[in-house]
Amino acid sequence: MNFQDISTRFANDLSGSDAFKLLYRGAFDLMKSDLDNAGLYFVIGVAAQAFVQKYEDQGITVEFADNAKATMVALNTRILAALAAEPAQRLRILGEVATEYEWNVTAF
Repeated sequence: MNFQDISTRFANDLSGSDAFKLLYRGAFDLMKSDLDNAGLYFVIGVAAQAFVQKYEDQGITVEFADNAKATMVALNTRILAALAAEPAQRLRILGEVATEYEWNVTAF
């Protein structure tokens, strides 16, 4: 399975912690087989894992779950673009996604 497959599966899954769990597990698994892009997968994996750790045992609204999923889909789209880019651009996008998650994603 590659990140395109993992990202597509996430986008098509129902919103909620189960989808985020599959996403972070898939991203972390890819780190082992694609060391050149491990940083890209790590950022997504950490973000998805944070959602699961924070909300797995809590009741959240459908609206909140849908918004969190939309945020993650947008981050995944950026990672997919990075995977298709030259190494310097890939590194730049990794930095942008990490910064976006750290400073602008407050829900998870």
